[in-house]
Amino acid sequence: MQPIAGYVVAKVIDSGHSNFKKGDLVWGVAGCEEYSIINAPEALFKIQHTDVPLSYYTGILGMAGMTAYVGFYEICAPKKGEYVFVSVASGAVGQLVGQFAKLSGCYVVGSAGTKEKVDLLKNKYGFDEAFNYKEEQDLNAALMRLA
Repeated sequence: MQPIAGYVVAKVIDSGHSNFKKGDLVWGVAGCEEYSIINAPEALFKIQHTDVPLSYYTGILGMAGMTAYVGFYEICAPKKGEYVFVSVASGAVGQLVGQFAKLSGCYVVGSAGTKEKVDLLKNKYGFDEAFNYKEEQDLNAALMRLA
């Protein structure tokens, strides 16, 4: 049985690879298990900065953060004052996109699937508006109403 693969933070116990030595901290894709043998070291990145919690490397500094950052700043690139709609806004990537948009001076509307998640978007993550997409018959009308 193979372990589930996912984003991990790990400490190198032993290495024959020139990029990694015993004691290095790394993040990347590996098996979710106590010990792993890594045959594809290109899937790992050495952690250079330990002045932040290591868990950040599986969130804001990991896949979710990089996806949100590139999607928002490199692909979407809205300007201050523009409106941004974030679908699945309470997810790992969506909540970051919403916060990047707010930091950039955008008006942010998010959708989520429960009242609790909608409240979280508005009261914790700072979205200007949010709605439960399961309670809306017409998503375009909901966006027009909230924007």
